Amino acid sequence: MKRKSMLILALLLVFSASFALYAIPSTFSVGTVGYYSYYDLEAENYDAYTPGLRAEFYISDFLGFSADAIVIDSIPDYDYYEMIYMIDVVLRAPLGLIEPYIATGPAYHGVIVGDYSSPDEEAFAYNVRGGVDFNILDWLSVGIESNFLVDDVGEFFDTMANSTSEEIATLIKDYSLIGITAKVKF
Repeated sequence: MKRKSMLILALLLVFSASFALYAIPSTFSVGTVGYYSYYDLEAENYDAYTPGLRAEFYISDFLGFSADAIVIDSIPDYDYYEMIYMIDVVLRAPLGLIEPYIATGPAYHGVIVGDYSSPDEEAFAYNVRGGVDFNILDWLSVGIESNFLVDDVGEFFDTMANSTSEEIATLIKDYSLIGITAKVKF
């Protein structure tokens, strides 16, 4: 009797696990993201646009991962590009027409010159971003977000601890990037 009960329990576990994996919806999207600094938007300096690409994969309705590649400086005549690469964990709330989200993860600075690439002197950073996607069609969304990119997290918190509220507001503006996104969903 014990052997039969164990077999039934094992079959129920396998069935439950396979049903749970089948029930997880997967959404993949690719798109563009364009950033402006807070000060460039305030000064209406729209030539300071920072382009990037993003790919996202959601393992459930609420949890996913994203990867970004952003060009922060370039001199095309010399084949020189400064890049930021980000990998984030994304939490979203799919509410139909709108999808608010927050994301966080490490970032990496790199320099590409011709066929040669190397890390920047201060290669690692950290970012936190939040935004809202507007689902225009089932396969297309546009959105707006704010990305908070910090090169040295320890130094950032030390500076915040010894700052006034006005200095903290200035510090947040210094590190903030305002982004516009457009994504194609699969």
